Amino acid sequence: MENMEKSIGRMITLLSRKCQCYFSRELAKFDLTAAEQPFFMALQHYEGITQEELTAVVCVDKSATARAVRSLEQKGFLTREEDQNNRRQNRIYPTEKARQMGPVVRKELLRFNAMMIQGIPPETAELVYEALEKMEENFEEILNSKRPTKKQKELQ
Repeated sequence: MENMEKSIGRMITLLSRKCQCYFSRELAKFDLTAAEQPFFMALQHYEGITQEELTAVVCVDKSATARAVRSLEQKGFLTREEDQNNRRQNRIYPTEKARQMGPVVRKELLRFNAMMIQGIPPETAELVYEALEKMEENFEEILNSKRPTKKQKELQ
């Protein structure tokens, strides 16, 4: 990138904030918040997941998961059952209400995605997606490494 004043991180942050605003508004009709949405959708795919596993899938801290699970349970979207093999853990399952609403919420999320890439040629959208995936992989490496990489040292 020639112009280093163009901050990818800043643009990602802006998009993330705008996504949160949109989701807060649009998901309210489903009695979901933007913060609950990733947990709700994860439960559509991972029935019987533990709270610890859910934390890893959604990539948040344990306290955020605990708050979301408690809220979704109060709203009737999930149930917790004691794990038969480890009584200290609970397995989390979507309720029938959540199962019925899942496809509707998913359709809304897909509609949002289509709006986000409106006017962008499909091959460009694919390149953007691949670049974002690579950035996510880079972050994973950075967060999991204890020592700076050679590239990181060069940038310091």
